[in-house]
Amino acid sequence: QPRLVYPRLLEERSSDGRMVVHVHDELTLNLRKASVAAPELRVLMEEGGRLVTRFYSGEHIERDLYEDEKEIATVTVTRSRNGVQLEGLVGPSHRIQPLPVSGRSAEGVVAHEIHEIEQKEMLDKAIGYRKKARDATLSEEEIQARQLIPEVVTIEVFVVLDIAHHSNFSSTEHVLWYLCVIVNSANLRFSATSKPRVQLLLTGAERSEKSQQDQYAVIPESGYLFDDFTIPLFKKYANKKKVDYGNPDLVFLMTGLDVVTFYQGKVTDSGLGIAYVSSVCTGSFVGLGEDRPGFFSGMHTFTHEVAHILGAYHDGDGPEDPTDKHPGAKSCSWDLGHIMSYVNKGPSHHQFSQCSLSQIRHVVSHAGESCWRVLSRSGRVVEHVYPGMAVSFQRFCSVLPYDKKNSTYDYASVEVATCKVKCHFFKFYVSDVFPDMGPVKIPYLYTADALDYMPCGNHEVCIQGVCVKTPTQTRVEKRPTNDRNRTEEPTTTTEVDNTDSAATTEAATTMKTTRRKFWYRHRTTKSWRSG
Repeated sequence: QPRLVYPRLLEERSSDGRMVVHVHDELTLNLRKASVAAPELRVLMEEGGRLVTRFYSGEHIERDLYEDEKEIATVTVTRSRNGVQLEGLVGPSHRIQPLPVSGRSAEGVVAHEIHEIEQKEMLDKAIGYRKKARDATLSEEEIQARQLIPEVVTIEVFVVLDIAHHSNFSSTEHVLWYLCVIVNSANLRFSATSKPRVQLLLTGAERSEKSQQDQYAVIPESGYLFDDFTIPLFKKYANKKKVDYGNPDLVFLMTGLDVVTFYQGKVTDSGLGIAYVSSVCTGSFVGLGEDRPGFFSGMHTFTHEVAHILGAYHDGDGPEDPTDKHPGAKSCSWDLGHIMSYVNKGPSHHQFSQCSLSQIRHVVSHAGESCWRVLSRSGRVVEHVYPGMAVSFQRFCSVLPYDKKNSTYDYASVEVATCKVKCHFFKFYVSDVFPDMGPVKIPYLYTADALDYMPCGNHEVCIQGVCVKTPTQTRVEKRPTNDRNRTEEPTTTTEVDNTDSAATTEAATTMKTTRRKFWYRHRTTKSWRSG
């Protein structure tokens, strides 16, 4: 049964800059602002029978996202006259959501429900880590390059959602918020990494429809996804779409279907995920995991599979080749129950073993500068980029109000005849004479000259105060920054060979994650345990 709670804001900003929220007598969150989204989030989807790419402001999506690293909590916090509303994860095994308006206390505080997340026991597969003999020793140039490893390596993550998953969300913004919570929760686990510290960055998502899903998903019957057959097809699909995805470091398939797998010669529905080990920034840079959409049940699986991609074997396992310099995890006990084990003994199940941390350090530090470079923040270098392309209407308008604190941006419009931008704002006013009327919304606007290349119509932009057809030489391959999502046609791609982006990993291995529904222990053979 869910637990009924009434969260209260104790401190808006504590001495260390955190927001303190009392959830219940056993849980008080010390929240700091979280950031997990790229400045732009690209979403590939089908509209009207054609494929489009929409861009969303990452800053807008995560504007209310907070975290408590000690409690392993990631929540959205919104404030109103009645207090605070929380939604997300309040720990490794519980989620919180507000009740409707009717569920309020006598003091008007919003009631919330805390639900336990279904933690299904795991069974997964990994494809092993292999290197050619020539990779066994580092050249002098490679040794020098390793000395320049950044303190923090950002891993750009793109997520593909199948129909069974994304169809459960009312909007794309909700999908992106949900993914931000999951990726940020994984980051709280990866914060234990060091030299370099690894941080995941969500760069976008694909909302697959049937025409896309049929290219990578093997669905033997309704409601099930076959992991062993799907993962190689998904690898091929992700490589084909890599440019459209913004050249991420890894691509993850989040499925709302029940994952089935081979185990001991039989097919079982106990699968949870599968991934290629040590495959980050290579041509095998994919994994997949099961998630009950909206319930965060796949958060642990996502963390586990991404750790495989970043180089971690299951605790107790390691590379089969004795000459392989990959450190492996044979010196760490499976029975201690860390993230890369199926054993769940409580807190340790949400922490990486020292072996996992060592393996991730080894693989990421060998991945090379091309992998460490963050493309989604710097954007692509393009010609003919002008101010109106780089500044969104909301940012442009935000500097205009005199009373910025009490002004809320609504929308912007452009006068075609004059290339004047009308910035529409509103504020709420409570009358001293008629307070019973409550707050009244008062709209108002500011006007300013449009920047060069701000859009002013259909395929038209403002140039030197005149609305004209967009010049043909202008390339709009920039990072879009308009806070309102915009659409562009997806670029045409061909089959891409990505092996040259791999600095050290020649062939990766897949690992499979499965949940336990049967009585025997899933301490599987090394060729089996993969995710």
